[in-house]
Amino acid sequence: MRQVKPLTPSAGTSQSLAGKVALITGGSRGIGRAIAERFHREGARVATVSRSTPPAVSGEVFALAGDVSCEDDVVGVMHGVERELGRLDVLVNNAAVELEARLEETSVAQWDHVMAVNVRGVFLCTKHALPLLRRAGGGSIINVSSTDGFWAEPGLAAYNASKGAVLALTRAIAIDHGPEGIRCNSICPSYVVTDMLQQFFDSQPDPRDARARAESVHALRRLATPDEVANLALWLASEESSFASGQSFVLDGGLTAGRSFDLSGSGVKGP
Repeated sequence: MRQVKPLTPSAGTSQSLAGKVALITGGSRGIGRAIAERFHREGARVATVSRSTPPAVSGEVFALAGDVSCEDDVVGVMHGVERELGRLDVLVNNAAVELEARLEETSVAQWDHVMAVNVRGVFLCTKHALPLLRRAGGGSIINVSSTDGFWAEPGLAAYNASKGAVLALTRAIAIDHGPEGIRCNSICPSYVVTDMLQQFFDSQPDPRDARARAESVHALRRLATPDEVANLALWLASEESSFASGQSFVLDGGLTAGRSFDLSGSGVKGP
């Protein structure tokens, strides 16, 4: 475990998480890093976990190394959070992997790896966080799913299935643990500008065209930023969302609102 030197929270924030402790999985980059930084600015003490010791995140962060698909690692993470921070109020299950393959191209080992990180990781982290959340008098669990949990994107069979499972698990957690004051919701982004997405664009014959096409299927004609996902996570972590539980919040720039057609004579285009 490594403690990063604390910084003074930024001026002008609401401090809506003052006195809270949050744990974010996959917190070393992309969406997880943005959530960690936003939570700190809002007054939370933050812990992150990644498979390797992550680079410093702005602010006071306890960075732990661990594999969310390994129960021993997860138990160790929860013990570390309790020992160093004393409590847990918010859990963000963000860690995930993606596999670009159709079903018949997916090996059993690949399928099991995607499910282990994306689904078993949510199960294990939630299971072992529950005692801490219960002792804190309740809390908020936020699962980062995807619009792919609602519909199937071509060539992502295992990933689609894993994100659908996260949505079902979100509802189950909310129903089972709501009476204890523990809320559970999921965030379902579409395309977010992260290293993972850029790697996909770079793998295409024309990366710039691939990004342009991804932007064009959104009603807002752009991609989301990690900070925009962090804004929604902040609301779900705070008391402002105190009656929200068991829900899947879609953050997709209008992507799933309807199919986009171009009837100008140049043909039909859409997702």
